[in-house]
Amino acid sequence: MSIRVRRPATDRLELSQGDFLIVKQDLTAGEYRAFLRAATKPIALAAGGATPAMELDPIAAGEAMVLAYLLDWSFQDADGRPLVIADQPPAVVRAALDHLDHASYMEVQRAIQAHQATTEAARDDEKKTLSGGTGPDKTLTSAA
Repeated sequence: MSIRVRRPATDRLELSQGDFLIVKQDLTAGEYRAFLRAATKPIALAAGGATPAMELDPIAAGEAMVLAYLLDWSFQDADGRPLVIADQPPAVVRAALDHLDHASYMEVQRAIQAHQATTEAARDDEKKTLSGGTGPDKTLTSAA
């Protein structure tokens, strides 16, 4: 039997100017669904009973990914005090992100996107090695 639940783990992502982010290594299924809900918007369809559809909102998707992964950082406010986001509600983290300069926010978003892509590629590689061998099943013996 396989273990399908992972222990919470974090990674440290290095940024420019000596700053860093602490992010979730992976999202749980619930966190991933919440991320998808936050990253999409409904599409208005013509009347006539058409099935409602969703569309990726590129602005919301970037913010949703940052909020889904980001746990803490080394950032300081204009007076040199730590900008505390660890263990804060999403509204507090969102407000802190909104006060960053554009270049800093984009650096955070790109770092988290790269992290997500790297962990997804590693997970895909792990699945390939855990899927079993290609040789014959050792429990079956030939009738010779």
